[in-house]
Amino acid sequence: MRILVMTDIEGVTGVTTFPQAENSEFGRSMLMNDLQAVLSGIRDAGAEAVVYDMHTDGRNVSLSDVDVPVVMGKPINSGLYRSVGSAVDALFLVGLHTMQHTGALLAHSYLREYDAIYINNTLMGEIGVEAALAGEQGIPLLFVSGDDKGCEEAAALIPGITTCAVKKSLGPEAALCQPPCVTGPLLRRAAKAAAQSALPPFRLAPPYEIRIEYSQCRYLSVMKHLHPEIFTGDHVVTMHGDSLLKVWSQYLLLEKEMVNA
Repeated sequence: MRILVMTDIEGVTGVTTFPQAENSEFGRSMLMNDLQAVLSGIRDAGAEAVVYDMHTDGRNVSLSDVDVPVVMGKPINSGLYRSVGSAVDALFLVGLHTMQHTGALLAHSYLREYDAIYINNTLMGEIGVEAALAGEQGIPLLFVSGDDKGCEEAAALIPGITTCAVKKSLGPEAALCQPPCVTGPLLRRAAKAAAQSALPPFRLAPPYEIRIEYSQCRYLSVMKHLHPEIFTGDHVVTMHGDSLLKVWSQYLLLEKEMVNA
């Protein structure tokens, strides 16, 4: 069994602010605590892993501290799921969080300037989007770690999924945090159990509509200037396609252009 492990930082052990998550050695060290524990659990189950670093620029994982391949730099490839294709049997999400406007710890949906993301009229955060992208490839989401609210979001979306809460949300920038000596063993046991579990892929039926609602922000004006053709409302962009991976990748290319501008 080969597992794709996608990593974020807002949901890892001890992180409670965006500065800690963005450019912080503390955030990176806590990411490595959680990731190493999950990789150990995967090995305990007799499975293999490949890691995709999905946080900000995708250059957060310390290569000297892992013994598995890591996709870094967040490449956008509409023809190859997460640059590994469908040659994986399951998806694990490490360090995730709830969607925007839930009031939970560091809640957001990819960019903090996005008010909401809908796929086929279903409101989704990062957990749902990643589950749907994997599901289209026939890959089930089996494991999510993060704060308790992120884990609850995952469990509501995918009944039976294995989750591991490393902290309890007490508000947008506050949490009851367990130390690494506690979360490490918890994550290892949960990852092993998840690797030995079975769930169907989370699938949405084509054709696909992706609708993203922006807050009033500079990104909104930049995107309107660059690509007015995708706007279906004053704060809303909408894209369609028969392949979720392709239409999402097309939007990510536009998003990258927007952010760089």
